[in-house]
Amino acid sequence: MNNDLASFTIADVAAITGIKKDTLRKWEQRYDFINPLRLSNGYRQYSQQQVQFLCLLNKHLAAGMSLKKAIAELEHTPVEATEAQSFLFQLLAYGEQCNERKFSYVLHQAHQTCGLSIYLTDIVQPFLKEVGNRWQTKQWSEYQEKFVSTFIQHHLITLRHQIPAPPNAKLVVGACLPHEQHELPLHILLLQILLRGYRIFLIGQSPAPGTIENFVTEFQPAVVLLSATTTIPVQHSDYVQRLDRFAATQPNTTFFIGGHGVESLTTPLQSISIAQSLEELWQALA
Repeated sequence: MNNDLASFTIADVAAITGIKKDTLRKWEQRYDFINPLRLSNGYRQYSQQQVQFLCLLNKHLAAGMSLKKAIAELEHTPVEATEAQSFLFQLLAYGEQCNERKFSYVLHQAHQTCGLSIYLTDIVQPFLKEVGNRWQTKQWSEYQEKFVSTFIQHHLITLRHQIPAPPNAKLVVGACLPHEQHELPLHILLLQILLRGYRIFLIGQSPAPGTIENFVTEFQPAVVLLSATTTIPVQHSDYVQRLDRFAATQPNTTFFIGGHGVESLTTPLQSISIAQSLEELWQALA
């Protein structure tokens, strides 16, 4: 499989769509809506448009629609093949297979071909969202989820170190809350901030209580981004409230908190804003 041809084997398609290979063969025999190219060795070769069609079809089936109705619904739906979508499909295929060499290669190719901004928004973020869905539904194992997350994290860290920021630019500190293990959303967000010309600093996963306060006191950042992607950090509401009181003593620093876990907050925050969009961040940095 390569990005120029955007073609996929039946094993790739099964990994990307979640449709079993036997089912794909059966549909090809019984229905006339997917006819992959046959190579001289007899292997099937699916186009990117066919894979996208199958992804949409599978979503309709998962929603309870019959196969016949789903096919009819999608037959006249235009499918546009994009480079970003092709890279996303490749990452899903190689990620499921835990193919270290190919997965790493596609990550680098996606960044070099599409540029960092599109790489982050149109490839990495949708990919991680799909990985999360597959892990939650047990379609992927914890090992597969950890495999792809580790590779992407290492790649994002490498990219971060390659982008210089003006020494006098405003500083943004990103911090996981104590008991928060998921750094990837912060890595992505901080890279987007770095592209805007600001300096960034990331406090690692699950910092000890008091670490965030110490960093803020020492570096006096313009903005602090607190991450709670799960409910675990906000279950320790005493510390969140302690951070809120600390934020009130830092008039030159704007504090934001974001992530799905924020929805579980039961006590209103006075000095830390719940982030709703990136526009709020850009306004705070203006």
